[in-house]
Amino acid sequence: MLRCNTLGRRFSSIRKLTLGCGVTQRLKDGGRGKVIEAARACFLEKGFHQTAMAELAERSEVSIGQIYRLFENKSEMISAIIQEDTDARIARLSAIRDEVAAGRLTPLAGFERAALEVLEEGEQGLTFEIFAEGFHNSKVGDVIGILCERYRAMLREIVTVARSDLASSRLAALEEMLLAILFGFSSRALSRPPLSRTDTARDAAEMVMMMIRG
Repeated sequence: MLRCNTLGRRFSSIRKLTLGCGVTQRLKDGGRGKVIEAARACFLEKGFHQTAMAELAERSEVSIGQIYRLFENKSEMISAIIQEDTDARIARLSAIRDEVAAGRLTPLAGFERAALEVLEEGEQGLTFEIFAEGFHNSKVGDVIGILCERYRAMLREIVTVARSDLASSRLAALEEMLLAILFGFSSRALSRPPLSRTDTARDAAEMVMMMIRG
């Protein structure tokens, strides 16, 4: 009997420890990552305003109460998606910039790779949802504005490597043109383009270099 009680206490202690570790793992982000992924999928499939919190809870397997502890509203979820995507895209642009700066890529090849990466991204419908919300919601609009500033800074560095003697006004104009091109590529599917993605990226890069050379 004593042996059974001892084993029972040991099992109980191990069980509590194991459960405690599991809970710690689950609560590291409180389910935030799962909610963001669910929001990304639901917003893409149904649209931002047509997605209910109950659907997000079911898809993410996170309770509605916990979702509201993580995000005040769906707009905050959009901001989180923008932040995730921007960090990933800036990291890719940074790698291209480093390759160009080190001479392992020509500026032409760098712009071509940057264009191709945008052209190969999915979730274009989600991009439209995000931009539309940015026009109606100032907080989301501010997040998009910060995104654009980060893009401008990275594009400026790549342009400067290609040509370091540009006047500041010319450099600013090139930044805007490049930003417009990349944003335009993100909604390219709707235009039923006749060119392949690789041909579009190559031709766009050549035109960009023509603009830089002036």
